Amino acid sequence: MTKLPRPIILTVAVLCVLPILFNGVGISFATVSPALDLAEFSTLDPQAVTDELHYALAGSFTHTILEWSAFCAAIFTVVLAFSYYRIQRDVTTPIIGVALLCAGCMDAFHTLAADRLIEAVAPNQNLIPFTWALCRLANVVLTLMGVSLFFFTQPKRWKNTSLILIGITFVFALISYSIIHVCATQEVLPQTQFPGAIITRPWDVLPLILFALAGLFIYPRFYQQYPSIFSHSLIISTLPNVATQLHMSFGSTALFDQGKRVWNGVATGATEMGSRKEGN
Repeated sequence: MTKLPRPIILTVAVLCVLPILFNGVGISFATVSPALDLAEFSTLDPQAVTDELHYALAGSFTHTILEWSAFCAAIFTVVLAFSYYRIQRDVTTPIIGVALLCAGCMDAFHTLAADRLIEAVAPNQNLIPFTWALCRLANVVLTLMGVSLFFFTQPKRWKNTSLILIGITFVFALISYSIIHVCATQEVLPQTQFPGAIITRPWDVLPLILFALAGLFIYPRFYQQYPSIFSHSLIISTLPNVATQLHMSFGSTALFDQGKRVWNGVATGATEMGSRKEGN
């Protein structure tokens, strides 16, 4: 079998559509944090102050859990990819797996930056949304680079395959580190959020286009040349990726928000940002 079972594909598609349907009936997925009143802190005992701070950081905690789960999934994927390579000697899987792992490492950097565990020069209100968009772009670009290698070469003719794998891994890791280093050392980063515009996060449009092109043309071609469950799963993975980028590009205006929802052709604006501050 070289394709994912149909029930899994349908499940992925339904999970991508369900949030839109839930939004249409008024169910919000936003994390609304209460406003912090510093004047009241003097009247609270230390334990109550700690509780209030944790409530205010609920969105950050949820974001960390989800992003770190994705990073762990990337590690698990590369382990499976190398295990498959050891059994089948299919060199396509470890290269794509390494590309996904490097993209996952950039997601880890974004998470650590959002939690202020990594020191950066730029203000966090600019760093966090910019690193998100950059990580999404790196995710699709690194994977496309890994896939494109097999359009111009014949892996069955490769000699010293292990050395080639090590070399490609080093190149992908160097690219990821260079991007992270630039983000962490730049004093001024571009504005990425425009709440009043139709395209609320223009920097997320390019990853959206690349994910769509990959799912429609590039990954299917890769699957035709190297049919396997792994290559077929790349095609299916574009469904949640495109759904995410659509939300970020045309809906999200702040961290942890639900974004503007469009139902029955009318933009109703269900951001529910409340008193949250960018970066909390």
